[in-house]
Amino acid sequence: MVCPSCQANLVVDPKTGLVLHSEGKKPDYSFDQALDHLQSRKEQSDELFQKAFQDEEKRKKTLEEKFQEALDSKDELDAPHHPLELD
Repeated sequence: MVCPSCQANLVVDPKTGLVLHSEGKKPDYSFDQALDHLQSRKEQSDELFQKAFQDEEKRKKTLEEKFQEALDSKDELDAPHHPLELD
């Protein structure tokens, strides 16, 4: 008989209904597989961080260029008109 919650194999006495022996399901992975999985997740997170860092540097550079353009073009703009100055 198979336990519905833990999937262990159970040997049950048919007269009393008591479990005589249980054998747990063996895991499908090993410690080495878990370490490999952890290492691959670490590498993926490092790659994602590097990509995000590069994207942020690119964004910063773009904003700096736009700011410099705005500073350069402010000299080209006319002085703003003041509504209280009527000549």
